[in-house]
Order: sequence, then C-alpha cells, then structure tokens
Amino acid sequence: MVLDIRMGDVLRLRRKHPCGGFEWDVVRTGADIGLRCRTCDRRVMLDRATLRRRAERVIERGPPLDPAIERALEGTE
Repeated sequence: MVLDIRMGDVLRLRRKHPCGGFEWDVVRTGADIGLRCRTCDRRVMLDRATLRRRAERVIERGPPLDPAIERALEGTE
C-alpha cells in the first residue's frame, strides 16, 4: 500500500506531542516525511513506515497534484 501524502496535508497522529498537539503539517515528502507541529512549530522527520503506523487520519488535504498523477494514484486511468 502506498502512503498518499502531499505537501500541505494536515495529519492527526495517534499520540500527542509533548506540547499537547495532535495535528501536524506535511512540509516535506520523499523517503522521509517532514512534519511541523501546529501547536509549537517543532519540526520532525519520520520515515514512511513509522508515519503509516502513527498516523490516525488526514484532516485536510494539500493542494491537488497534476490530474494525470491523481488518476494514476487512484487507479482509474
């Protein structure tokens, strides 16, 4: 299963950050995912496997990708 994460997504993680925040902005994608806490602005990097386990849900989606890429990810092409 491919982890469909975009720049600008807002994720809710299962455990809270020490500052008390649960929501994180995606600021970098690649082999590792860069996240920024919406409460204290702390930045962390998580590998995709760890993020897949820790992510509870996507709260907001980032701006859409190219329509051809969207169709390929959805498998409707």
